[in-house]
Amino acid sequence: MIMSSRNEANHCLVRSAPRHSGLWRAAATLAGLLAAVVQLPAHAQALTGCDWYEAPIKLAYPETNARYYQADLPLLPPAGSRIRIEGSYPATRYFSFQIYNPSYAPVDDLSDYLIVPDPGSQSTLLGPTASNPDVQPGGRYTVYVKYGAVPKSRQRNTLYTDDSISARRQYRLTMRTYLEDQRVPLPKLVLETPNGDQPLGVGLCRPALALPEVAGLAEAGDPGLPGSRKVPFAVFYGAETGDSEFGLNQNAAYMSATVRNTGDLVLIRGRAPSFRERTGRTPLLPEVRYWSFCQNAKLLTTVVDCRADREIPIDANGNYHIVVADGAVARLPKNIGYAALPFGPVAVGFLIYRQLLPAADFVGAIGRVPEGTAPEEVIGDYTPVATYCPPALFEARVRAGDTPYQVFAACAAAP
Repeated sequence: MIMSSRNEANHCLVRSAPRHSGLWRAAATLAGLLAAVVQLPAHAQALTGCDWYEAPIKLAYPETNARYYQADLPLLPPAGSRIRIEGSYPATRYFSFQIYNPSYAPVDDLSDYLIVPDPGSQSTLLGPTASNPDVQPGGRYTVYVKYGAVPKSRQRNTLYTDDSISARRQYRLTMRTYLEDQRVPLPKLVLETPNGDQPLGVGLCRPALALPEVAGLAEAGDPGLPGSRKVPFAVFYGAETGDSEFGLNQNAAYMSATVRNTGDLVLIRGRAPSFRERTGRTPLLPEVRYWSFCQNAKLLTTVVDCRADREIPIDANGNYHIVVADGAVARLPKNIGYAALPFGPVAVGFLIYRQLLPAADFVGAIGRVPEGTAPEEVIGDYTPVATYCPPALFEARVRAGDTPYQVFAACAAAP
């Protein structure tokens, strides 16, 4: 599933059916608390807003391979004002700009490949899924934020808020980056007014939040806990804007599974989408820009750890195998085809499979799955499958030289 405010001619973005219980329910219960905690102090509610700071996003299942930079848009600027973003294409796998309302529900987005470079510059992006290895980062671009609803005919390189310039709501501009090759030079933010330009207020940024630890959290009794060895993955649906989409990346699609900490390992397998690093030359037409697996604390919505696509071994048949368990790395001989994720100090975990910006013709895109349809009926082997596995059985099978596929089959068949 990809949620976006628009369809592009060369890349059809998929809107899902109305949301149901799942991925963001717990995040929604924390949205009001976090939004209240991170409000600007009274002295900072100035015309100039707040310049970039690295947002302390630890809730709503964040990605450990991403960085989140945020700026608070000016309140009540003069009529006719807009925000100008002057930047250069960074050395990252992916970046985007997104607008959120005061409840951190997504309002509008602008993906990197849709940002047209300034005259004389070049973009590092060829399209939704691919980078251009022949273009070095550093080309210039200019993006604008306009106050008001998204018009039927969008202006190029422009983001919009929900409300007019007279609204007293604190909108937030977020810049996401994935897999930074080097620290991103943050764009310059300028408030354009009829009376001249003003830089957004530097030095008004907030301190990091102090959030609760996940250790010792009692999460027993969750009705979503699986009752068998099989761990089912389900698609997250959430097309309607609201608190259930707290902090959601509008360029991403998600599948998730609830796992319980019983002492068993969790094994995950599936067919891997193809991708390309910024400096890589194959494949020429990748299937997605990025994919990953993360383990999270379900109730707190905090992340334990993630594995990016480039950290996950792919076998000769194009499949991945992941072991989720504390100390899993110590259990695994080197170079036998597994990626390892810690389970973490939680009673109930939450596995999330992400895809960013799939190609329009990619048959394994999560967004192809209609609500009410089993994912495997639509995306086939690209659907993750998972099973619990007793540690002794796993270690015995690995020592015996079984392939990851054979180990998974033995664990799934165990009593």
